[in-house]
Amino acid sequence: MGKVQVCSERGSSLINEDAFILNEKAQIYGVVDGATSVSPYQNTKGETGGYIASQLLATFFQQASKTQSLRDIVLEANQALRSAMVEAGVDVSQKADLWCAAFIIVRINETNIEYIQAGDCMLFAKYEDNTIRVMTHSQVAHLDGMTLKKAMDLRKQGKTSRDHLLPTLRANRTKANTLSGYSVLNGEPPFADFLEAGVFNRACLSKLYLISDGLFSPTESAEEKINWEQMIDQMDKKGLSSYTKELIATEEADPDCIRYPRLKRSDDKTGIIIDLP
Repeated sequence: MGKVQVCSERGSSLINEDAFILNEKAQIYGVVDGATSVSPYQNTKGETGGYIASQLLATFFQQASKTQSLRDIVLEANQALRSAMVEAGVDVSQKADLWCAAFIIVRINETNIEYIQAGDCMLFAKYEDNTIRVMTHSQVAHLDGMTLKKAMDLRKQGKTSRDHLLPTLRANRTKANTLSGYSVLNGEPPFADFLEAGVFNRACLSKLYLISDGLFSPTESAEEKINWEQMIDQMDKKGLSSYTKELIATEEADPDCIRYPRLKRSDDKTGIIIDLP
């Protein structure tokens, strides 16, 4: 394995709900994005539901063997998450209150790359001719766009509290693991039907990029699409750590989310870049 860059930075929340996986023995790598809780759950350690979900999934993969199926590991973790919520007294019949995590996880084999994904964590592949291939789909983008427009409308009315946006956020959570929504690790059995997974070969492959949505390059409108190739180019030119620091500085310079519309000042940011020999 070549050089591996890893970066994980807390956003404007009190705790970094992201996690990463570096299981070199099994050649499994991943980024996990715990979802900011709609309900204000915290355990006695001050850990949120999103943090617990991301750490749980990361632990399962950190301990995985080379022969275990990625899908089997994810589904085992999903069952364990449901058990943890029940034990903590969470009403698992209320979708909006479930602990959640998005993720992108890969296993690097001799001739191919396996991946499994949920939510809006993204995987990109770069080839020796510098071609960038987008391997995953940001499944939450359609809801995020509508939520962002709603937040902007509320701001114009002077309603800047997150409480004003809660009905929209809770409605979005009810779409988890449904045909009108997106896939996400949340302990629900239907999650198994909405996982995305695949295999692609390593011919002429030079790099892999695994990133949580906090690292997405900012856009100046809710309608503007992210230029993935430009974002990857900036990561390569600056290095993952410097790219992340500059992105945080950009967000800090726009604390009211005016120039770059977004739902909060700064999201947690986690990424892994892998150079392939």
